Formats: sequence, C-alpha cells, structure tokens
Amino acid sequence: MANSSVVFVGIAPHPPVMIPEVGGSMAASVQASIEAMRELTTRVIASGAETVVLISPHAPLEARAFVAYGQPRLRGDFANFRAPQATVDAQLDAELLDAIKGAAADDGLRVVVLKGYELDHGTAVPLYFLQRNGWAGRVVALGYSFLSDEEHVRFGRSLRRAAESLDKPVAFVASGDLSHRLKPDAPAGYHPEAHLFDEEVVEAVRAAAPGRIVNIGQDLRRLAGECGYRSMLISLGVADGLETSCEVLHYEAPFGVGYLVAQIAGGDVKR
Repeated sequence: MANSSVVFVGIAPHPPVMIPEVGGSMAASVQASIEAMRELTTRVIASGAETVVLISPHAPLEARAFVAYGQPRLRGDFANFRAPQATVDAQLDAELLDAIKGAAADDGLRVVVLKGYELDHGTAVPLYFLQRNGWAGRVVALGYSFLSDEEHVRFGRSLRRAAESLDKPVAFVASGDLSHRLKPDAPAGYHPEAHLFDEEVVEAVRAAAPGRIVNIGQDLRRLAGECGYRSMLISLGVADGLETSCEVLHYEAPFGVGYLVAQIAGGDVKR
C-alpha cells in the first residue's frame, strides 16, 4: 500500500468458542473460521506490520469518547469462559497510542485511556489467533463509543493519520460478529430478516465495495442484533483513500451468529 504506513486492514470475529481451550469439541464447528484466522495472520505477518491496532465492541464504553487500554502490558484470559489457562499478553505501542490521541484531538474526538483493565474477549480472541499463528508485535487495543456513525468513520481516518505520522507499518483489525439472530436457537433470539445484514456486509466485501457497509440502515442493524458494525466503520475510515484489496476469507454462522474473516485493504489478495 504505497504512500501509507497502514499495511493491512481486516475484519475478525470474536466468539470464545473458537478458542480450543474454551470450545473443546464445539470448536470443530468453527474450524473453517479458525483456519481463516490463520490465513489472516499470515497476511498480517507478510505485510510487515510492527503493530496491530484492534478495535473491539466489548471494551468498556464511554458515551462520548473512544477508549484505549493503557497499561504497558496488555493482558487477558478466558477465565470468564472457564478457560483461565488460555491467555494473551502483548506490549502496548505507547508511541502509537499517543499519536492516536493527538490525531483524534485534532479532529475534535476524545480518546479515554483505561488503566487496570484486563482485555475484553472482543480484543482477546483475535489477539489469541494472531499470536498463536506467529505474529509477535506490539498492540494498541481500542473500543468504540455511542458517537455517530460519521464520527466512527472520522476516527478511523484519525487512526490512519496517526500511523502515517510515525512512518511505521501498522495493521488494523476490526473485531466484531455480525447478526446474532440467524437461527431460532441463536443466543439473541431469531429474526427472519437478520440474514439480510450479513448478506449485505459479505457482498460489499466480495464486490470490493466496502463503502456500501456505511449505508446499511439502522433498522436492519437493530433487528440483526449485530455487535461489529461500528468497529467496521472505524476500519472503513482507516482504509478510506487507500487501495482496496478486499477478500472474504470465510463466513459462517453455525450457532446463529455470523462470523466473518475478511481483508479490506493491504496484503496480497489471492485470486
């Protein structure tokens, strides 16, 4: 991706059941997503990224600000999912976090730095697969807000400018599951039109037109019960103006929740 320090932008799901120590035999039902996360990691490594910025829906929320985990070592485990032995541990890229705070402030946006928090599972699941598959760099872990859709896209542009100001290779991964209401036994219940949300997101990526995601209506998002939309909006802001190289690495919904692994920009798309 010439003329930018942003070397990869992607989307990753975060069901703890994908973690073998958590899912046990059930992890076999999401084996294709596990393999897709291996491929995503391969692309992040090939991109030369020194830092990965993860954007999670499940970080502590601030209504009018974005959040960032601020401790020097970013740690998390899956004790809440009966697997305390499954852990993640990464060094914070404090320099990039400072640049992000400054770039956001220039755009009239605030970043609240959290201290003393363990990583949420929306951050820990993709980080688990990145690290288990061989990526070993620094991390910035962010959470979104209750601000408008437009401000989430704008925050993504702030993130890109922050990375470019330091002139070092950075990958961005939007963590988020799609609809939670795809089957009658889905955890958030069932809605017969929920599949339309997932289909629009997946087709937008397949068509190399990720900007279509911005136009998904609020009513459809609400009935789908999604949790990844605003993470994706931030990633679209990061990728805005960069050469698009989209690919759906895998999509599935074995438990009634949509899991998408995808590349939006950067890396080498296989044809």
